[in-house]
Amino acid sequence: MRPSFRLAKLLPVSFPDALTPMKIDLHPACELFPKLGDSDLHELANNIKENGLIDPIVLLDGKVLDGRNRLAACEIAGVTPRFKEFEGEGSPLAWVVATNLYRRHLTPSQRAVVAFDLLPMLEVEAKERQRRSPGRGKKLAKPLATLSSGKSSQFAAKIAKSNSAYVEKVKSISKKAPEIIAEVKSGRITLNEAVRLSVVDPKLRKKIINEAHKKSDQPVKRLMRKLLVEHSASQPLPPNSTKKSTIEIWCGDCVKLMQDRIEDESISCVVTSPPYNQGIPYRTYDDNMIDEAYFEWMGKVFTEINRVLKPDGSLFLIIGHSARKPWTAMQVAFLANHHFKLQNQIVWVKSISIEGKTHGHFSPVTSKRFLNHLWEPIYHFTKNGNAAIDRLSIGVPYTDSNNEGTSGAKLRCQGDVWFVPHETIHGAEERFEHPATFPPEISRRCIKLAGINDETKVLDPFCGVNGMVAASQLGVDGIGIDIDSHYCKISRKRLSL
Repeated sequence: MRPSFRLAKLLPVSFPDALTPMKIDLHPACELFPKLGDSDLHELANNIKENGLIDPIVLLDGKVLDGRNRLAACEIAGVTPRFKEFEGEGSPLAWVVATNLYRRHLTPSQRAVVAFDLLPMLEVEAKERQRRSPGRGKKLAKPLATLSSGKSSQFAAKIAKSNSAYVEKVKSISKKAPEIIAEVKSGRITLNEAVRLSVVDPKLRKKIINEAHKKSDQPVKRLMRKLLVEHSASQPLPPNSTKKSTIEIWCGDCVKLMQDRIEDESISCVVTSPPYNQGIPYRTYDDNMIDEAYFEWMGKVFTEINRVLKPDGSLFLIIGHSARKPWTAMQVAFLANHHFKLQNQIVWVKSISIEGKTHGHFSPVTSKRFLNHLWEPIYHFTKNGNAAIDRLSIGVPYTDSNNEGTSGAKLRCQGDVWFVPHETIHGAEERFEHPATFPPEISRRCIKLAGINDETKVLDPFCGVNGMVAASQLGVDGIGIDIDSHYCKISRKRLSL
């Protein structure tokens, strides 16, 4: 059922002969909705030619309030249009939106744009109603302009059958990339696709839109993924060091490559996140081995890492678990302890809620039994458990300067709980199509904690697309290994190798 409005009467209107359809101005409200495409417009014109104009064109103050497509179709069909004037106390804007929402099949993204376009019109309408309505009328015509941004969005969203969060997204896009709004309004791209497009380089954005227009039969999402991955991979990484590092990316089996190509005790620090054997959909590697085979293989990996690691070197093992396999992280760590000594255990916090506010990002768990998983362990292993580490290289300032003591140290050890949120990721293309990336900041902290000097060399036997980013930014040498040639290609592009 349509919502009920207090609508004005629709009265017949006569126009002088000189006033042709082409000379009638359009009311801004009739432009809230996208125009019909050429084929649909001609189909409407043929229908009007055969059956006549069923719904008259509605005017407000002599301007077309509703029916610009019917007006254009009448001109194509050679049919004289009929007009009616909108009069009364009801909101013309609300009436136009309600009428067209049930007439058109708009997507949620398109309705959000309608709500956004409504905002300035509603403010003008409210002010005009206030000006015309003395006394009691003012209370009924409170101007929208006095409402907060959020409440304005809620008001407009309610009329357009959208929601305020979507309207706020459109607002954000309009500030960053206003040209995208027309693409959403036309239905060519979705609001989520527009959000991703709004933050990329303007030249790339234009390229994606042009490609989408040329290849209308191909989903925009697929084009975006392809072009965004290629573009992001080609962008130089921001350096944190003036020292030029030598990074090598090897493609193949990490155990065999370590055996054949890395000398004994030549690696200062290993930072890696091996496959968790949780069924993650990698491109090449099957992450669903029988547990016995998986642990046997990981034992071979640790044997080789132990061989290539320097006596005072460090292994930082980042490995999580799932509700389906809750023991995996501990089992892998226990296996590593056969080859090394566990020196530190670090808790990597991805998201945390403090005083009612959530900081960071996480993937919610849909379950009546399990909690959302907001952290992962980082196990710090060394060969003898006595390796010196550079605690203040990742230190934090004292909250109270009185705690600095006589040494005058400005930093203190930050401890074994690290809050390192993922950057917001809107899709596979923003993580370079790798299903299990982790923030380079984790690797940066680990490498700095292990200590950096002119001889530092870092290894990641499961480097994926992010594994060697930190080493490059810190100006240290490194070797990254991955079995997937596509991930290796992306890594080389990102590191300009």
